[in-house]
Amino acid sequence: MRASVSAALLSLLAASAVTAQVRKGGISGIVKDSVGLPIPDVEIGDLAAGKSVRSDSLGHFILADVPSGNVDITFRRLAYAPVVLLITIPPADTTDVQVVLGVAVQELKGMVVQAHPDQLRQLVAFESRRKRGIGHFITRQQIEDRHPLLLSDMLRTIPGAILINADNGRTSVRFSRVARNNCPPQFFVDGIEVTGFSIDDMPPGDVEGVELYAGAAGLPPEYNRLHGTSICGTVVIWSRIPSTAKARTP
Repeated sequence: MRASVSAALLSLLAASAVTAQVRKGGISGIVKDSVGLPIPDVEIGDLAAGKSVRSDSLGHFILADVPSGNVDITFRRLAYAPVVLLITIPPADTTDVQVVLGVAVQELKGMVVQAHPDQLRQLVAFESRRKRGIGHFITRQQIEDRHPLLLSDMLRTIPGAILINADNGRTSVRFSRVARNNCPPQFFVDGIEVTGFSIDDMPPGDVEGVELYAGAAGLPPEYNRLHGTSICGTVVIWSRIPSTAKARTP
């Protein structure tokens, strides 16, 4: 009888432990820049759970239903250096945090100011290249169909594309033909070459399309720079134009 009681007690304790482990909490807080101004539209994500939210116009956010315990939470926004914080989430409670993002310093080789009509013409060229089938392309429709948490998730089905997780939490892209030499591709955003750029610095919701070229073959001449690294591959990202977003029907 005593052995049966002990076994039942152990089972009860085990069930209680499992229940405690699956209890969830949340994170709330505000995201600011280095001078204390709130940053809107920051993507806050729990990569392990595949959940994300965005900060509001005052930088505030709430990320609910997060498993209790130590959780890696990412904070990302274009033009800011991404941050990954290990936050302890108490069961059935909310942790308040204040996060500061620093501006990501990038060297821009030339400055071009583009109006919406210019970008629309470039997106027409994007569609023309996509129909010719030279290189690999990711469209807005594909992004909406998959609902990726990170833009790099869209590259996992691209032949020859390799994703590397760096120690700083950023994701690097390599192409298989030059991956052994750790040769980073060149990046362009809306036709402007950018350096020190990670594929996940651009939230998927801000992307209209992506072009990927594994080498110089088939690369449009405007991206084949004299002193560039086109032999290592090229990634061209086109941002969305708010006025061209499809209207939602009720």
